[in-house]
Amino acid sequence: MIFVTVGNANQHFRRLLDAIDELAGAGRLKEHPVIVQSGSNSYFASPHCTRKDFFPPDEYRKLIDEADVIVCHGGAGTLHHVFQAGKIPVVMPRRRKYGEHVEDQFEFVSALLEQGRVIAAFEPNELSEAISRANDAKQVRRPARPSAAIQLIESAIRELCPAKTKTGQ
Repeated sequence: MIFVTVGNANQHFRRLLDAIDELAGAGRLKEHPVIVQSGSNSYFASPHCTRKDFFPPDEYRKLIDEADVIVCHGGAGTLHHVFQAGKIPVVMPRRRKYGEHVEDQFEFVSALLEQGRVIAAFEPNELSEAISRANDAKQVRRPARPSAAIQLIESAIRELCPAKTKTGQ
């Protein structure tokens, strides 16, 4: 299964969603079913993919855990979940120049690419090859030791979103 997630930004992400739909429609994703978390992209409807705007947190994590290939944007929160699952995602960064986000994700994704933590597809025409590489790699879970940058991001996320206590408070 290929799981595609665009995060929860309010801006569109047509480049990624349209490219996935086109690949699925052309049969280029082979036998893999495609599940898409389309976020705030209400225009997106695909006869080739199963889609939902957002998944509950437990279901979202389960999809990440069970996916053969994860295709996502370059958001720190999304990547945190993917890295926790020990996976190497295909990442298309949201770009400010296309109106896809207020923060450009290009530099962050480039840094993660250098570290070997992601397979990048900077533009739609690179997506098919990136998915093929991710699928062919038979991804092995990575060691639990993340880079310093990932540790800082994880710390910031935990600070902003503290876990509930056992009493539910």
